[in-house]
Amino acid sequence: MRGFYIVGGYPDRQQFKKCLRLIAESGFEFVEIGIPFSEPVADGPVIASAIHEAVMNGVDIDAIMADVREMKAEFPAIRAIVMTYANIIHGYGEKRFSDDFADILSGVIIPDLPTRMHYWMTEKGLEIPIVPFVTPVSRDEDIELISGTQAPFVYYISIMGVTGSDKKKRADNRPEKAAKLTGKTVVTGFGIKTPEDAAKALSATGGYIIGTEAVRRQKDFREFSEYIKQFA
Repeated sequence: MRGFYIVGGYPDRQQFKKCLRLIAESGFEFVEIGIPFSEPVADGPVIASAIHEAVMNGVDIDAIMADVREMKAEFPAIRAIVMTYANIIHGYGEKRFSDDFADILSGVIIPDLPTRMHYWMTEKGLEIPIVPFVTPVSRDEDIELISGTQAPFVYYISIMGVTGSDKKKRADNRPEKAAKLTGKTVVTGFGIKTPEDAAKALSATGGYIIGTEAVRRQKDFREFSEYIKQFA
């Protein structure tokens, strides 16, 4: 299961739409769309800078999702996943968010909402599956909490750090345990930059997501296109 993360509305709406469409038409299984938030605590400097620029440009959640809807109409097979923070969804309204976007979103990633707190949003009306995280230091009891997830995959944070980090990955059996418990593909994220990195992730866990290196090129469509095609 292969996918890319891009920042919604960055550097402008037209460029975002071009990048979104390219990922879809290149045959990847999913695309992760970041909804900009003023305090992107999980993101390294490249993504954080893009997010701040988008926020300063007045990026709008409804415009981003309208572009996702347009892409899904043309490429219905690709899964669209939103990555944002709890305050964004809570401010929009959990039920309203579900009512407006459940038909086009396969999941939401909320990095500042621990797995044990997912109920806080589902009880308020969020019906879109929350993608669970597993890390190299996840405890067995933490992994057991995700056993019934309806999300399309489990997100494995392979390094202890923010996106784009060069920290070395730690060998562990957390992805294997999560896959066995949930029956879901485990997608490796954080620190994947090259086709060789992606191949290792596919072999080890069955999936990957690339964020920082894609966003680094998102302003220059030619450069972005050349980078994406390496993985297609």
